[in-house]
Amino acid sequence: MIVDARTYAIKPGQMPAFLKNVEEVGQPLQIKHGFEPAGYYTVETGGLNSVVHYWKWENAQVRQDRREALYNDPEWTDYRNGSSDKIISQENRLLQATDVVEPFAFKGNGSPQGFVDERTYTIQYAQVPNYVAITKALAKPVIDRAGWQLIGYFSSITGQINQVVHLWYWDNQAQREERQAKAVADPGWAVYQAGNGHRVIDQKNRYLVPTKFSPIK
Repeated sequence: MIVDARTYAIKPGQMPAFLKNVEEVGQPLQIKHGFEPAGYYTVETGGLNSVVHYWKWENAQVRQDRREALYNDPEWTDYRNGSSDKIISQENRLLQATDVVEPFAFKGNGSPQGFVDERTYTIQYAQVPNYVAITKALAKPVIDRAGWQLIGYFSSITGQINQVVHLWYWDNQAQREERQAKAVADPGWAVYQAGNGHRVIDQKNRYLVPTKFSPIK
């Protein structure tokens, strides 16, 4: 599986109208043409007035073919005309699923304060496979014991490569803080850090709040 992860910056004050058009027109059209949504969010920390959406694809060719069919649909042109004046910028990156966890199998708990912590780590050249393998072997048992909920774990294909992207679901901020502390206090965490920490060049994260039409809530 590959994932198309997209971030759109929206003009201030235009978010409600933009999301309404996506929910009522855009996403139904995409689903009609074989798109499979994996998450649709607004950004709480990071680039504000932004939406982040994830789409699952069997492979890059299927993505290309179905996007072409969508673009040839006159209804899609009408949808874009209703949204284009609300968008400041668009960017995307294609991500490859790893075997650390089954991607998007968890659909959220429907918590009213629930959010997703999206984390992007830049890894030393050619070290992503080793980083992912050690994460699976040493970090995953620790975070499982601490009660973390992993949604997906990916490596980058396009955009800035040599990156891993992971998504974590939390019911609320207090839960995240409590369980983060529990993981760090686990003796296995220091073992994992010693095995993988030297491979990390840079770390970034942002909190994503599910929209009411997101598959993960």
